[in-house]
Amino acid sequence: MRLRSGTPPRGFRRSLAHTYDAVAATRDERGEDDWRWPIAERFLSALRAEGRTNLLEIGAGVGYTSRWFADRGIAVMATDLSPKQVELCRAKGLEARVADMYHLGFPPGSFQAVWAMNCILHIPNSDLGEVLGGIAGIVDPNGLVYLGVWGGLDDEGIAEDDFYQPARFFSFRSDESLLAALEEVFAVEEFETFFPDGQREDPLHMQSAILRVRP
Repeated sequence: MRLRSGTPPRGFRRSLAHTYDAVAATRDERGEDDWRWPIAERFLSALRAEGRTNLLEIGAGVGYTSRWFADRGIAVMATDLSPKQVELCRAKGLEARVADMYHLGFPPGSFQAVWAMNCILHIPNSDLGEVLGGIAGIVDPNGLVYLGVWGGLDDEGIAEDDFYQPARFFSFRSDESLLAALEEVFAVEEFETFFPDGQREDPLHMQSAILRVRP
């Protein structure tokens, strides 16, 4: 994915909501990639081992992952920037609301855990610390956060060849840059990288982290 480097344009979050509204039905028909479920299993095991029973999903999309956790006994709140995707979450029987990562709108310590897959890649570097701090603030002290995101190089801007329209803003981060940002806010318990589709010539890989909210 080629990026037209630069800071995010004015209104980029509103533009993202329109983009994902436009593809909500297609994403609902497509479902989720199978490589995600072993990661969810590991995180669920960690939650159960600590007796954690509720979870906030940030960037829930159309709700497949939230539904998966709910079907396994976790009380889930699903949030997304796209109103149409939130409607599809609710259609799956989930509690869901429209929420911006900058202003999640929950009181401190509202949740025991957070799941956030491929959403902070839309947050510019200049705002990442603020957003991560906001996530940490709504989780219990010592609570768990899963964060997965495409990255592997330092580059941000509007995608020139985006197949979604309006074209999206992305901020990709090298492993070193992402770890440094995470360690400013959380205790990093696990961090790994992998190629879900086996395409090792791709400059991007998946960055996967289990984080602990510091007391």
